[in-house]
Amino acid sequence: MPTIDSAVPLTRAFAIFLALLSALHASRAATVESDPAPVAAASPKWEGAMGLIGRVGPEYEGASGQKTKISPGFFLRYGRLTVTNASGFRTRKADEVPRGATLALVQKEGLRVNLAARFDRGRDEGSSAAFQGLGDIKPTVRAQISAEWRVQGPWSLTAGWSVDALGRGGGNGGDVGLTWEHRYSPDTVFNARAGIGLASDRYMQTRFGISAEQAQRSGQPIYTAGSGLRDVHANLGFRTELSKEWFVLGGITASRLLGPAADSPLTTQRNGVTASVGLAWRF
Repeated sequence: MPTIDSAVPLTRAFAIFLALLSALHASRAATVESDPAPVAAASPKWEGAMGLIGRVGPEYEGASGQKTKISPGFFLRYGRLTVTNASGFRTRKADEVPRGATLALVQKEGLRVNLAARFDRGRDEGSSAAFQGLGDIKPTVRAQISAEWRVQGPWSLTAGWSVDALGRGGGNGGDVGLTWEHRYSPDTVFNARAGIGLASDRYMQTRFGISAEQAQRSGQPIYTAGSGLRDVHANLGFRTELSKEWFVLGGITASRLLGPAADSPLTTQRNGVTASVGLAWRF
């Protein structure tokens, strides 16, 4: 069933939010005396990490069934460019980066703006009995713009917006959140984040909707998913240094689907909990 993608107003809202972050940071920076002796930037160099991560969580977003998965994780950095497939797989620098290939556009004290591209695997009809008759969701590349503004001490605001760069019907979505980080000891860091996600109607329809054709093939009722809030989520994570080269990381995430995503016939459980733990080696 064709839908009208209402990403434009949502995209404008995110653009305004990102602009406000930049304006607030500029305003605060203007009140601080600038350093008369700027420090020369360090020469770019390669650094990275690799390891394994185990996860247990819902079979898919909105599923009541659980699945366990063990997968490799990696991180590479060269200057302002990073490539990673797992959150938390980073080197000794404290900054977090999105999954995929990321270019740091702005790196100022208290403000970071990133441009990223990541591979979206889509969805295989055979990956769950719930998807039988719905067809596959085509893989695509998602382009994302994100910003992090450290407001005070351990607190920072984050915002991001991603689009289906190949136009394969994936739609657009975004996230706004508040992050807190605490160094428990020289070797252990804890972080917590709470956020809310929203998405365009095309994204919602692709992931949670059921067209007339899909309903005929699957036997499920027709459902048209509109744009709006997608979910609310909270995460608690940690990272512990075992040695100069080895570290352990892990976390637990709780989420609740909202709006059109929660009302979908595919959603059998609005609440979901995912736990993960990993071991990595730096080089």
